[in-house]
Amino acid sequence: MPDLALSHRRFSFQRRPTPVPGDLRIAWRLALILAMLGCSRSNRASLAKLHILNDAVRSNQHQRLKTALEGDQRDLAWGFRVEPAFARAIDFVVGEKLATWTKATGRAALQLTKDGVVAAASVMDLEDALVAERAIISDLAKSITEGTITDLLGEGRKT
Repeated sequence: MPDLALSHRRFSFQRRPTPVPGDLRIAWRLALILAMLGCSRSNRASLAKLHILNDAVRSNQHQRLKTALEGDQRDLAWGFRVEPAFARAIDFVVGEKLATWTKATGRAALQLTKDGVVAAASVMDLEDALVAERAIISDLAKSITEGTITDLLGEGRKT
């Protein structure tokens, strides 16, 4: 028979925070974008390049991308994902005046402002945060050119 003593007890409920994965935290994404721009030539990167780098970091496909960059990019079509959370983080970077919209080889691009360059340098100087992500970004960012992006995305490829 069930214990009826429980029916006379008081219960209280407390709201607890819901854990959010690191890749959905806006600060994590902002730091990644700053690192991506800071490691790119002239502190500028096209939106396509940023999405490719983001996908390589998030999906652990950076080794596959590096192999494609070292070989013939035309052999590998890169089917990257466009994430709404990443796009919102880009809006925050622009809204905080850490970057401005520009163009790179006919594509929409972001360019770091003076404050953005300082922020990107401080992200890259961190010793104990974003270690794997910073290593991937610094390894890939300068080697991805707009021509490489065209090859990876299959733009202009005849079918």
